[in-house]
Amino acid sequence: MQSRDELKRALAENRVERADELCRELLRETPDDVDLLTLAGALARLLGRPEQAFEAFSRAVALDPAQAELHNNLGVVLEDQGRLEEAQQRYRAALELRPDYPEAMGNLGNVLLKLGELDAAVARFCDAIALDPGYGNAYYHLGHALRAQGEWQGAAQCYRKVVELQPDHLKGWVNLGGSLLALNQFDDALAALREALALDPDSVDAHWNLALALLALGEYREGWREYQWRLQDPAGAFDTSFMGRQMWDGSPLAGRTLLIRAEQGFGDAIQFFRYAQLLARQGEQVVLECRRELLPLFAAQGGGIALVAAGEAPPPFDTYAYLLSLPHLLGTTLKTIPPQDPPITADAALSAQWRAKVAPGTGLRVGVVWAGSAGYKRDRYRSLAAQALVPLASLPGVTLYNLQLGAAAEDLAALAGAGAFVDLTADLEDFAHTAALIDNLDLVVAVDTAVAHLAAAMAKPVQLMLPFSCDWRWLHGRSDSPWYPGVALHRQPEPGQWQPVIEAVAHGIAPLPGAALEDPNQLFREANRLRGEGDLSGAVALYRALLHRLPECAEVYNNLGLALQDQGLLMEAESSYRRAMELKPDLADAYNNLGTLLVGRADHDAAEPLFRRAVELNPGYLPAYVNLGACLQVLEDPAQAVELYRHAIALDPGYLEARINLGTAYQDLMQPQQAIASYRELLRLAPEHPEAHWNLALSLLSVGEYEEGWREYQWRLAGCEPELSVPLWRGEELGGRTILLQCEQGLGDTLQFIRYAPLVAQRGGRVVVRCQIPALKPLLARVPGVAAVCGPDELPPCDCQVQLISLPYLFGTTLAKMPPWRPYLFAEERRAALWSLMLEERATLKVGLVWRGGPLPRNRACPFQHFAALADMPGVLFYSLQLGEAPDPGLLPAVDLAPQINDFGDSAAILAGLDLLITVDTAAAHLAGGMGMPVWLLLPYSCDWRWFAEREDSPWYPAMRIFRQGRPGDWPGVMRRIRAALEGRLSCQ
Repeated sequence: MQSRDELKRALAENRVERADELCRELLRETPDDVDLLTLAGALARLLGRPEQAFEAFSRAVALDPAQAELHNNLGVVLEDQGRLEEAQQRYRAALELRPDYPEAMGNLGNVLLKLGELDAAVARFCDAIALDPGYGNAYYHLGHALRAQGEWQGAAQCYRKVVELQPDHLKGWVNLGGSLLALNQFDDALAALREALALDPDSVDAHWNLALALLALGEYREGWREYQWRLQDPAGAFDTSFMGRQMWDGSPLAGRTLLIRAEQGFGDAIQFFRYAQLLARQGEQVVLECRRELLPLFAAQGGGIALVAAGEAPPPFDTYAYLLSLPHLLGTTLKTIPPQDPPITADAALSAQWRAKVAPGTGLRVGVVWAGSAGYKRDRYRSLAAQALVPLASLPGVTLYNLQLGAAAEDLAALAGAGAFVDLTADLEDFAHTAALIDNLDLVVAVDTAVAHLAAAMAKPVQLMLPFSCDWRWLHGRSDSPWYPGVALHRQPEPGQWQPVIEAVAHGIAPLPGAALEDPNQLFREANRLRGEGDLSGAVALYRALLHRLPECAEVYNNLGLALQDQGLLMEAESSYRRAMELKPDLADAYNNLGTLLVGRADHDAAEPLFRRAVELNPGYLPAYVNLGACLQVLEDPAQAVELYRHAIALDPGYLEARINLGTAYQDLMQPQQAIASYRELLRLAPEHPEAHWNLALSLLSVGEYEEGWREYQWRLAGCEPELSVPLWRGEELGGRTILLQCEQGLGDTLQFIRYAPLVAQRGGRVVVRCQIPALKPLLARVPGVAAVCGPDELPPCDCQVQLISLPYLFGTTLAKMPPWRPYLFAEERRAALWSLMLEERATLKVGLVWRGGPLPRNRACPFQHFAALADMPGVLFYSLQLGEAPDPGLLPAVDLAPQINDFGDSAAILAGLDLLITVDTAAAHLAGGMGMPVWLLLPYSCDWRWFAEREDSPWYPAMRIFRQGRPGDWPGVMRRIRAALEGRLSCQ
């Protein structure tokens, strides 16, 4: 008895060695005690004694074969020993005895995963989760299985669940970050990896994945620093001290000899060879270690670099660095990437030998590589079937030259049968021979392999075919490479989709029209024509071809930027505009175009001086005036914008865009009558101008001139064909017909005007609502008069249709004839009751907060820092309903409910338990207003048609009170009035 008590104490104190000794002593007395055998097996496994664990668990199973847990334990030890088939049998035996055993089900999934039976593994993990929805390990390993299948989205969802269940699960955060990287979701990946590093600042895997994300985004300073963590990976076989020498820290070499050590693949060696050349040009003594296959190629470059094959003893050296550490040690940024200058060259004699083998002719000679090394763990994503290149082989005037070593006979036959195809790979001995063959070709089409790097480093044009997932070497969001000016990148639009890539490559390599080849002006005009017709890939290819001939033509860079911007390649477009500005500092168009790109990025502060410069360079450049004015409106300087628009109109009275913007600037200045006059003047010039009519409507509505305003508002539909081929409703009696209310514009507009649904139902119709997002459906389904709600992807059968915001016009709404007021948005009672449990009862006043919306104009969001003016108010408890941004407790303590809000039904349930909502102009304001709860609305100094210009209340929402800025940007003044109003409300309670 004493030994058992001591055993319990040892276990409680985590003295595993002592517990093991005591357990074995007790087993000598009672060798058939199954509980002791089970404990002995568990302790032996903890102590790293698998044979001892196996013996204990085996004996326990033999003594009590009906106990499922014992079979599971034995399976775990067998799995530890790599005896996977036997482990599988034990897990299955455990499940036969106990089918609802989640751990055994998950362990069976693990074994199947290790055996490569991915579908079966996925099924078992799902079974385990069904048995125990909180089983974190099952989610974790299911993520691994899905990742192995290339199902990155599903894997990410699994890892999210893991960290939700266990927020300190380090590997869960790391794998979540890695999966999000594969999905190109960089912001979320960075956030996950930083969470991992918060748990373990020394996690090599987290640092490594963080490096890959940062480098892909071009954040080179931090990215290269993080990339150094690969040297800490025990599996990487990096030496922290080599042959008694210390690693180079980047300090001046001062005559010391630097050994640059080889690492990673052939492509990396070729890409970063430039750093050895750079150091040698600076007069440093450099020894470069490389794999033997690269020695002849690098030797042909000269440059005073000593070479040594990897694995051989190097010549004397003083310090060393690994090749891919050089960008960090030399402080490389995107702007300071050393060019491959001069380009890598082929050995002249070898090139001459290969010239004799390459068929002469005037056609285009194109080298092709379609697969990488099968040993690369993600090769299946970057490689494609040779059959996919058949469209290239069939291009007229093109001869494909095989650069794919070890290609299967059937692959060669498929390409040879499709067109001109030459295979000379039997004579390729090493990279020097490959370079000699490439030297005699016109361009190379390749997947992401060493051959692509070699051709690019030789300054050959390369059409590079990339998978969806972004590799850091090629950067995210670009179709060019700052490492290789001659490379055009073509990425899969979706995982696995190679056909669009092949089509883009065909555009890039198809011979240009003869006239265009002779005449650069014709080529430029042809590229502009393609861009105008929407053939952006073709236009980009032609602009790039022209830049090979005219590398310092600013106008080509400018127009290339426009095409790239239209393709969504914003980083590259920005680089193109900036290059145009460098080459021609007085090119106003480039300044204007870069400004528009920055506006699209919401960087108005940076855009404003660019527009100003465009106007200075070309005082008659009307688009720059309008763009500068619009930028100033966002920056809350509408008065200056008015002057710019007036000047543009004086230059060209028929410039209608300036007149439209002039009206919006007057609205921003709280001068709606001036805006109305401006629009009426525009309509005298262009009576059928839909945008002028619509803007006139907004101004009229903002001053309460509803009769004309709603009629003008119908112009928003000009030129729009109804999606459904059923009649438009004109307000007549419905007589039992089904009518579809088409929600439109913002979610707030839907919540504001769904109040008309009961009026439509009173016309005798069955009302079906089609809303913008599924999250609205539960809320809208509870609106009186609504029979059904469908989502944006559904087209239910109906007899007629109407746009939701046409209903005020059809019902003849005026200020004197508003829809009868009664609440029309309702929280679901059960959800409201559940949420009420989470709201404190102790507060005198429970106040919800929302300070910004989704794509709101910047001036409508109120930065949370201004809410600090409401801190320290006894009796007030604040709740944040702000999605996507947590409140800062240092500014204003607020309970953050947002992470638990799944849809508008939750938002309504929360609001039902609050006393007041303080919000900017978002859907939340309309939701609370439609529920009839008190809302204090924070508005900027501008006139929006939904809220009257000179009123502090709303005829749409009786319980609403409006707090508007007294001047642009004056949120502090608004908050002072809010605080005073809160104090007044508290004093009345």
